[in-house]
Amino acid sequence: MSKPGAESGKSRRWLVNVLFAAVVLLAAGGLWLAVGHGGPAGSRLVAVADFGMGAVEELPLDTDHDYYYEVGDYIVHIQVKDGAAAFLDSQCPDHVCEDFGWLSRPGQWACCVPAGVYLSIEEPE
Repeated sequence: MSKPGAESGKSRRWLVNVLFAAVVLLAAGGLWLAVGHGGPAGSRLVAVADFGMGAVEELPLDTDHDYYYEVGDYIVHIQVKDGAAAFLDSQCPDHVCEDFGWLSRPGQWACCVPAGVYLSIEEPE
């Protein structure tokens, strides 16, 4: 036999546990939206490869992929992986574009000067 009032104590603990779980789930959902997962379509970032003279291509950062472009005497290799983009395996003589590293935040950029390719991270238009 249980003590008088024991049932109301169990109910109160159950209610506190449910409320705590709801607060944790709401906070996790807010954080998930704040970092751009599932937010408005305009909040997703892209890498923009600009080849000059109006030739531009948007590369989605949410899909891992290797992009190869023949630009003049060079093959430009841009890799998108884990939400970031970088120049890889450059054929140019100095490989400076590879030193920019992985770009993942708006406003970051890299440039392959010999090939004339500019890479930047932006919100899609």
